[in-house]
Amino acid sequence: MDFATVSEKLATGRLGGALSRLLPATPVWEREWDVCCILDGCRLDLMREVAAAGHDALPGPEGVDSLWSVGSQSAEWMDRTFEPAHRAEMARTAYVTGNPFSSQPCEHILVTSDEVLPLSADDFGVFHEAWREEWVDDEISTIPPASLTEAAIAVWREREALGIDRVLVHYMQPHAPFRSQPDWFFGSADIEHWGQVTDGEDEDLALADLSPEEREALEALAEAEAADDSGDSMNDPWLRVRDGDLEFEAVWAAYRDNLEWVLDDLTRLLANCDGRVAMTSDHGNGIGEFGVWSHPPGTPVPAIRRVPWVVREGRDRRTCEPGLPDAIGEGTTGRDESAPDDDAIDSRLEALGYK
Repeated sequence: MDFATVSEKLATGRLGGALSRLLPATPVWEREWDVCCILDGCRLDLMREVAAAGHDALPGPEGVDSLWSVGSQSAEWMDRTFEPAHRAEMARTAYVTGNPFSSQPCEHILVTSDEVLPLSADDFGVFHEAWREEWVDDEISTIPPASLTEAAIAVWREREALGIDRVLVHYMQPHAPFRSQPDWFFGSADIEHWGQVTDGEDEDLALADLSPEEREALEALAEAEAADDSGDSMNDPWLRVRDGDLEFEAVWAAYRDNLEWVLDDLTRLLANCDGRVAMTSDHGNGIGEFGVWSHPPGTPVPAIRRVPWVVREGRDRRTCEPGLPDAIGEGTTGRDESAPDDDAIDSRLEALGYK
């Protein structure tokens, strides 16, 4: 296969998807947890940096372990995390999500299958798409962590009545938009182009195990990424760093602040849930490793695929008393069919940088 052919296939996502599956991958179902928090788009080195600074929700940096994610983008992660092989675990799990990809068929993302997305109530013990009612379009367009934390606490406390024994809660932070830099972002969120970012510290991790052909394909991926100017990067800060519109240091500081935003709320979750609380991510962000920026699907780059894994013991001190979301309390899935419509969903994805 010549370079041009490799580059063309990577640009369509086909060869990238095949290479992505060559990396090790650990579905979250294979780890021990009671409540698992997905911090969308969190790099391993960012989590260790915040741990070293002494955040209350985290152990020291030596306690921040890692795993290899099953995908390099949210829809790809959902497609592989919720594939049919995991139906038994899912039936005993509540999925509380702030990520609108849960409603998308995603045929345009070639590395996803036709078997999983969009998700439905039949896939889980409890399915609550919190983004449908808790999304805000204020200075930035996103779903803040508080409503997800409150839903997770309420569901966990009612787990026996709900017939579940695990809660998987999918936060949108530290993914952009960044609360500290609202002027960087425009419009409402568009999930279709959601997120893509590193300082290269772990760049050589596991790369020695790649064959010459795989290395060549990675180089071709970088070439294809550099040549692809078809997408709108206005709401993707990592692409704007690549293009020279934003300074890396400023973006990294805002990215860290977004992580601290969600971790601040996780201190509340840890004080209101008995059990093992895990923190991980669906993917990281490329910041130029192999020429890749942000988190395109089907990307076999360690900076994007190797994500944090932290487990803390929660203790329910009843410092807050959230009620079940209305839809769950009424015995439904947490989906309000009256809102938002498809145009609103597209708008939210756009604000996140996906369209």
